Amino acid sequence: MALPIVFNNTVFRAGQSAGATISNNNSTSFTVDSINQDYNVVANGSVSNLNDPVNININRFGAESNTTLYATNFDNPNFIVLANQPNGASGNSGYIILSNSPLTPGQVVNVSNTALGDYNVLCYGSGTRILTERGEVAVEDLRACDVAVTASGARRTITWIGHRVLDGGGKALHHDRQPVRVRAGAFGGLPTRDLFLSPGHPVLVGADADHEGGVLVPVMCLINGITIAREVVEAVTYWHVELDAHDILLAEGLPAESYIDGGDRAFFVEGSDHALRNPDFVPAGWDGRCRPVAVDGPQIEAERLRLDAVFTATLDRHGAWSDGELAL
Repeated sequence: MALPIVFNNTVFRAGQSAGATISNNNSTSFTVDSINQDYNVVANGSVSNLNDPVNININRFGAESNTTLYATNFDNPNFIVLANQPNGASGNSGYIILSNSPLTPGQVVNVSNTALGDYNVLCYGSGTRILTERGEVAVEDLRACDVAVTASGARRTITWIGHRVLDGGGKALHHDRQPVRVRAGAFGGLPTRDLFLSPGHPVLVGADADHEGGVLVPVMCLINGITIAREVVEAVTYWHVELDAHDILLAEGLPAESYIDGGDRAFFVEGSDHALRNPDFVPAGWDGRCRPVAVDGPQIEAERLRLDAVFTATLDRHGAWSDGELAL
C-alpha cells in the first residue's frame, strides 16, 4: 500500500492492539507484551512520514480516554508499530502494535524493512456500520432481533448473523480471498467511510433516488484499481447479516445486499447453531433475491464510467486553482 496510511475511525477490536518491546535489540522484530483484551481502540489520522500523529480513542467500561501515538518506520501488510513519543519510544519498550488479526502474548512480529508504507488499513468487515433503528451499529455488535433500516427505508428484523475468519497463516491471502476496499466517496458521496467487502458481495447499482429498481452487482465487477481495489492482507473476517426477507442494507451508507442462503450457511461459525434453532427453515436459494444480479452488460459498463467520472471530478476539485492563485 502506498502512503498515506489513512485511519478513518478505524476500529481495532479487543485483542487487535497491544504493547510491545523490541526483541533482542533487533529493531525489525517486536514481541507482544500486554494485549488489550477487554476494549476496542479507534484510530484516526493520516500517516505519510515518520512521527506523524495518530489519535487513539479508548472506551473502557464506559470511561473514555484519548491519547496520541506516533508513526515509526516499522510496518508490514498486517501490522503497524506506533510509539508513545516522537522519534521512537525511549529504550526498547513503549511501542504499540495495531493489527488486522488477533494477537497472542509473546507473539513476535517481524517487519521486512524500515520503509514505512506497507501496512494495509483494514476493518475487514468488523467495524463496518450497518443502519438500524438504534442508529449505525458495527456489524459485529448487531444482534438477532435488531431491526435494520433498509435502503428503501423499510424496517426488517435481523434473523441471523454469521462470520467466517480467513487466515493465511502469516502469508498473504490468495488473490480470490482478498477483500475489496471501497474508498469513502467512491460512489459519489458514498460510502461515508472506507468499506471492505468480500469480492462477490453485491452492491446496488442503477437504482432510482428511492433505491427502487436497479441490479445487484458483485463489487469485484466494479474494481478500478484506485477507488475500488483488492487489499493484500494476511487475515480477514467476513460478516453476513440475514433479514426476515432478502433486502438491501446500508453499509457505511452504501446500498449492499443482505445475506441470502444459497446453501453456504455451513461455512460460517454460526451455521450449525442456526440449524438447531430453526429446524424447519427452508433456504430461499439464489432465486429469492430482491433484485436481479448482473456481472456484465450495459448497466455495468455505465456504472464503471460513472465511477470513473466521480474519481475524475474528485481529482479536479483537489487540483483546482482558486481565483486568487490564478491572479498571481
